[in-house]
Amino acid sequence: MEVIDPLAVQLPLLRKPQFAYRSGEAPIEMDELNAKIRAADGYVMVSPEYNHSASPALVNLLNHFPSSSFSYKPSAICTYSAGQWGGARAAIALRPILSELGCLPVSAMIHVPEAGKVFDKQGQPAQDQDQDRWEKYFLRTFSQLEWWARAAQRQRDLVDPFKDSPSLARDPSQRNAP
Repeated sequence: MEVIDPLAVQLPLLRKPQFAYRSGEAPIEMDELNAKIRAADGYVMVSPEYNHSASPALVNLLNHFPSSSFSYKPSAICTYSAGQWGGARAAIALRPILSELGCLPVSAMIHVPEAGKVFDKQGQPAQDQDQDRWEKYFLRTFSQLEWWARAAQRQRDLVDPFKDSPSLARDPSQRNAP
């Protein structure tokens, strides 16, 4: 498992994505991160809710890389907020982004309301929380993610998904209807 913190990576505000560079000309950090993204079998996107949307740092990171890096692999959405909805609006904002990247989100999502009360500073359920209930809640999402990741990996081993649906090279007109 690889954890990529969008704040720790410190990608610049998107001006030129990794895939817009000629081969070998992208900053080495972008190429290395792209290799990690490509190597993953699935993704867990964790985001706080900002102004009823997903984390700008996470969205900036996602936008730096081509959909072919994420394609044909599942994702899970985990959100949190200080309020009562647990970042549900951030999750709804992430679903179309992840779908466009080709890492379709599993149906079960994790929303943590009042996150500062639910978890302690080490990220564990606070003493007054029902730890067993939280574990079962998380397990529902992660078991779906694992099931789909294994199924997608087996299918990718059998059939190259890019054979009949090749990645876009550079020209946006490749998306156009004939």
